[in-house]
Amino acid sequence: MIEGRIPGRAARRTGIALGLMLSAFAGMAQAEETFCVGMNGPLSGPSAGWALPGLTGLNLIIDQVNAAGGIEADGKTYKVELRQFDNEYTPSKALQGAKELVLQHDCKQIFGIGGTTADAQAPFLTQAKVFYSPLIVSDINPNRPYVLAGSDVNSRGEMIRPAYMRTAYPDKTRYAIIAQEDPGAYTGQAWEVGAAKAVGFEMVYDSFYSAETTDFAPVITAVLATNPDIVSLGLSWPDFIPLLMEQLYLQGFTGVVAANYIEHDPILQRVPAEWLAQVRAIDSYQLFDDPWFGVPSAQHDFFREWDARYGENGSDNLGRPMNGIDWLYAPMLEVYLKGVEKAGTLDADKVLEAIRSFDHVQTIQGPARITGEDLWGGKNMISPPVPTTAFDPECNCKRVVSVTDWDVWFELLKDEIIAEVRDRGQMWDQRQ
Repeated sequence: MIEGRIPGRAARRTGIALGLMLSAFAGMAQAEETFCVGMNGPLSGPSAGWALPGLTGLNLIIDQVNAAGGIEADGKTYKVELRQFDNEYTPSKALQGAKELVLQHDCKQIFGIGGTTADAQAPFLTQAKVFYSPLIVSDINPNRPYVLAGSDVNSRGEMIRPAYMRTAYPDKTRYAIIAQEDPGAYTGQAWEVGAAKAVGFEMVYDSFYSAETTDFAPVITAVLATNPDIVSLGLSWPDFIPLLMEQLYLQGFTGVVAANYIEHDPILQRVPAEWLAQVRAIDSYQLFDDPWFGVPSAQHDFFREWDARYGENGSDNLGRPMNGIDWLYAPMLEVYLKGVEKAGTLDADKVLEAIRSFDHVQTIQGPARITGEDLWGGKNMISPPVPTTAFDPECNCKRVVSVTDWDVWFELLKDEIIAEVRDRGQMWDQRQ
């Protein structure tokens, strides 16, 4: 595994790159027109935790660009505005939201979780040549040329977590994994199981529970009956994680727990911090106030801006600290805007060509490659470094324990991992 801190120099380069972009915007005339980007995701319900916080990071990037004068394209200067639609993670409402955001507001980029909601709106967005940026990266395929995804580490984080745990906990060999019945979870779990097997874990439990589950006691009882050393909650929805963790605690599990995303505050209302530290609570979403990044850094500056607006003393106080979803959609907006900047136009085909031409592109997450051919059959994946975090009782929060160059790591094991994914029918060409 290739691990290492995101160097302070690289982090500063990210900030410098953003600063240069904003400086260029500053010299433009006052924006005369606007163009829209939109959030079409669940802003309520059990999966809202993967969408609603993301509005904050999008607002920060948009405010930065607009305060500096806007963005120039097609000989005009535009300001960017953000619209939103609560699709409740329901496919029919996702299509309704896409049509509203595009036909009524002329949005050029749509954000959301993806999965079944992506399937519902993809034909319309493709025909309209509107960029779609979901968290579920497996929504990329050659038939959807305007899907731009990857700031969410799914499915790269699903591979890196077991790889990290195999190295960090060599005595832990028995691996169990669960998630709700959901197409995105099916795909993410395929990649995680493939990676877990490739790095030497014994899979002792690999299953899905109903998305309608309200009593998680029997779910965890079945898992623990297989005597696992590690329990991965995979792509379980954010509202399910505290309930699953509570049952792991109540039923006496003392091994290692991992998941795609873990928000600690609601879990700490149900379990002691000492237990959470014992099981490590490993996920793939860093906090931008993490000392790992250093000061100054682009990440710390972003956290400071977020806290000034949405924190305890901010004008839009949310009554909570910044979490790992607040920034998650922002890199996809950054890459899109840099594509517009390079192409000099809002024309979707020219923007796509510009994005695919980047060797690396600086984002708030760090330098990212534009790749994806091996996983999704198209060069539409933003691939920044993949973090691994664990619960730290000193701050009662998560802290980075490793950062991995996924592209280099994957090249070494991809044949074995892809074979598992294909055996489960989850490669992009098997899900058409």
